[in-house]
Amino acid sequence: MTLIDVFTIAPGERAVAVGEVVASSTAEFVAWHPSGGELADLGPINELIATHPNADVIYPDEWSGHGRHRVHVRRPDFSPERLRNQFFFGRPVFYRRDFLAGIGGISSVHRGAEDYELALRASRTARSIVHAPVALYNPGVTGIAPLDDGAQESTRRALQEHLDLTGGGRVVAVGADGVHDTRRPVVGEPLVSIVIPTRGIFDTQAEDATSHLLTAIRSILELSTYTNVEFVIVMDDVAEQSILDEVARLLGERLRLVMWRKPFNFSEKINLGVIRARGEYVLILNDDVQILTPDWIESLLALAQRPGAGMSGAMLYYEDNSIQHAGHAYYEGDASHIGLDTPRGASGPLSGYRVEREVSGVTAACAMMPISVFHEAGGMSNLLPGNFNDVDLCMKVTGLGYEIYWTPHAELYHFESKTRDASVHGFEAHLLYSRWGFRMNDHRYWPYAHSRKPTPSGETPW
Repeated sequence: MTLIDVFTIAPGERAVAVGEVVASSTAEFVAWHPSGGELADLGPINELIATHPNADVIYPDEWSGHGRHRVHVRRPDFSPERLRNQFFFGRPVFYRRDFLAGIGGISSVHRGAEDYELALRASRTARSIVHAPVALYNPGVTGIAPLDDGAQESTRRALQEHLDLTGGGRVVAVGADGVHDTRRPVVGEPLVSIVIPTRGIFDTQAEDATSHLLTAIRSILELSTYTNVEFVIVMDDVAEQSILDEVARLLGERLRLVMWRKPFNFSEKINLGVIRARGEYVLILNDDVQILTPDWIESLLALAQRPGAGMSGAMLYYEDNSIQHAGHAYYEGDASHIGLDTPRGASGPLSGYRVEREVSGVTAACAMMPISVFHEAGGMSNLLPGNFNDVDLCMKVTGLGYEIYWTPHAELYHFESKTRDASVHGFEAHLLYSRWGFRMNDHRYWPYAHSRKPTPSGETPW
């Protein structure tokens, strides 16, 4: 039996053409791509099939340009939640022929979205979907055409069908550029405990003395559409009495005040706050933030409720409207924020700043998790009082087999470290890398090198 058959499909009745060539094949895997593209040697796919006997679907990277201008267009490993927002597989996609036949082949009723609908359908039953991190295909000058009205409607139907079969949700928008906005639902109305560690003092460096804590609380109360929350405020004993009084006035019965009388330790303060929390979900939040989107809690909670979810995180901006955090990435021993210093509104590599997706970690400046997962992971490490405690927590959460998600739909300003000394101590870095150095090169969901100012395309030169 031939291992792989790859067919070139001309424009037209795509489902019919694909169905005919697949029916004529006796190969173990089949794939197809549009005319006009360039396909590289299939040797890496042959090797991958041999080492992944349960793979039912394999998708590769692409390249663009030629010679010195050739760039490797990298794709993330299989990410089910990202797939409902974007067909990130690229071309061609290799399907085990028997598996493809078993799920009904390519659809004839999703014209213009046939390949995407097939990938969504395959993702629901495939034993394994494997990413081949090799640049195998160059789409040429044609690239990917924008979706016309018919293709957008087909995509909308395919996405809604997929959501209905995988836990529910709604299609908010279908983009002509292939980037879509779909939202998972919040199940029930569980109590969310917002845990905020704070010194409770005024910022005397500002032109007019302000309290970042009060700014954060007011923005939550004024904007948030999710109301079943309690506030666990872990307050230093040096707090200003006027701030204490105003917090009590603003929050009333929703306030659980916990006083802190020891030297600063962010981790220990969070742990103490979670112990006092009554909610089913805990939302760890810095005191130097300001809410921008009314449904930020719903966006975080919907992901934190996904089966197997461990954490969810938000899009954070600096005061100058540049991105501070679009997820954590761990690359060649370095822990960094995705999107750092990129202008607000940028798309990012493969439009990654625009879609909900799996990530390796999120910042504790704004992170939601089931309180049961927090306890199972052992909470935050008191040995990391100021820095890397969120990286350590994420490593523990994913080490337990839970998934971490990030959403661009929960947006906040983060006036980073306005209320504490942000110095990184050598012992913190040493402890982090002694624990997790072997996992600090995680390319699964963000296969791009770190940069203070990433290129808009995110493409990495060969």
